[in-house]
Amino acid sequence: MELRWLESFVTVAEELHFARAADRLHLAPSALSAQIRALESHLGVRLIDRGRRARPALTGAGQLFLEEARLTLAQVARAESVGRRAGRGELGHAQIAYVASAAFSGVLTDVLTRCAALGTEVTVQVRELETPAQLEALACGDIDVGFLRWRPGYPPEVVATCLLTEEVVVALPAGAPLAAYEAVPAAELRDEWFVAPHFDEEYGCRDQILEVAELGGFTARCASPVRDFIAALTLVGGGLAVALVPASLRRVQIPGVVYRPLADVPLTTRLVGAYRRGETSPAVLGVIRHLREAAAAGNSHRPELLEPR
Repeated sequence: MELRWLESFVTVAEELHFARAADRLHLAPSALSAQIRALESHLGVRLIDRGRRARPALTGAGQLFLEEARLTLAQVARAESVGRRAGRGELGHAQIAYVASAAFSGVLTDVLTRCAALGTEVTVQVRELETPAQLEALACGDIDVGFLRWRPGYPPEVVATCLLTEEVVVALPAGAPLAAYEAVPAAELRDEWFVAPHFDEEYGCRDQILEVAELGGFTARCASPVRDFIAALTLVGGGLAVALVPASLRRVQIPGVVYRPLADVPLTTRLVGAYRRGETSPAVLGVIRHLREAAAAGNSHRPELLEPR
């Protein structure tokens, strides 16, 4: 059965006049009649009573068939609309993962706001995930876009874009003598225990601790690693350690914690947006486009692509 047969039948049923129906369909009356006959032959039943003197009228079978034909055409139109909107990235879903500090930086919420602003029906699901796990999840397709901390190298199938470069500050117990400094010299941290997130990876916050210790002329004392920055700040608030954290974490007001810049160690950290090279999903490509827009808005220069090593 051809869709054009259904369209022709519904139009004739609405007009009950072959000439007017043919005009609506931009067909010759003979071609329209041929389509109706082909439909009736296919179904094995007469749908329209073509009286010579009276106007055409639907048969009983035609009246029943009309309702189903309209439903079918409506469903086809809906399917076509869904397909076109999906192709434009207006429908679909995307899986986003983020490190906790990305939420505090404002970049993640900026991208999500951009995704929602256009009134599309793209379903975006977000979940917190450590940086190494994000890279694995991107490679195997478990997530589509990641917000993670900078790495020296990335898998070949992953494209990374620098979203934000921010200062590293030191989180201190509020009652500690070092809290009296406006900016803390590296050497003054020699007697402190450092706590940092560590995810069984080669690179991370521990490298920054070692850099501060080297410039301060001491050997760093590191507490057992914790899962994330919030856990690290909790230990700081309890007076058990200090932590080097991205400046955006100043927004996290944990009791007993104060933040100070480093006086003589220009440490920075970068937040990166990552996605699969050669992504084809229109919905995911839309999220990636918003990610790059957010990167451009947050940096005075062109977003930096971090190519894999």
